[in-house]
Amino acid sequence: MKSEPANSALIPRKVRNGDVVLRVKDLVVGYGKAEVVHGVSFEVCAGEFVVILGRNGAGKSTTLRAVSALIPKRAGQVEFYGEDLSHAKSMHLVEAGLVHVLEGHRVFQALTVEENLLMGTWATPKRGDRSGLDRIYTLFPELAQKRDHLASRLSGGQQQILAVATGVIAQPRLLVLDEPSAGLAPLVILRILEAVAALCREGMAILLVEQMVETALRFADYGYLIETGRIADAGHADEILASDALSRVYLGRNAATH
Repeated sequence: MKSEPANSALIPRKVRNGDVVLRVKDLVVGYGKAEVVHGVSFEVCAGEFVVILGRNGAGKSTTLRAVSALIPKRAGQVEFYGEDLSHAKSMHLVEAGLVHVLEGHRVFQALTVEENLLMGTWATPKRGDRSGLDRIYTLFPELAQKRDHLASRLSGGQQQILAVATGVIAQPRLLVLDEPSAGLAPLVILRILEAVAALCREGMAILLVEQMVETALRFADYGYLIETGRIADAGHADEILASDALSRVYLGRNAATH
């Protein structure tokens, strides 16, 4: 399948404040002979909470993995704080301040909560530094209560909180989260997003891939909607929530006719 250029009609409809942290231009990704992401472009600005929405198989997680250099790109450019990192290795991106928390409660089961958190500091110049633990335990008090427990003894929700916290302790300039809500109870999802939103208010940029549309847009500043590997719409959270494209993608109908 031939890739198509990004649609210039999808330039954001409002001026966004802050310097651009992440700029992705005309990203193309595929597996084998199949092209999955077809010229996707988007931006995340400083201190901004951005969400990428779309149905299963739309290309959301594939986009994130390519941006983080976890899978190869066929074409496109990734700029991080103005530096072209399109061909950088994933560890270089982490060292630059882009930390990606993968989907699926990715923790070290045989380590304690605190040992998992300290593993996160290995992405920083101060490896093994314990000075960030107090901040993490304040932000995620449920982890403070279980700091000496093995991660394997935590519930699924607690493991996901630990995975997010391990990313946070790495002190990223951009925290990338891939569907942290997967398989979790609504109250746990809210707990995670509230903590992430607090980090955003402190100045950390957030990029979230999510299927919980209304919940994600409740916290986000800006959103992109992916449909079959292309950007179908882009705008501020309230614009996306009211858009015909969102209704079409998730409800299978044209909102203008209802």
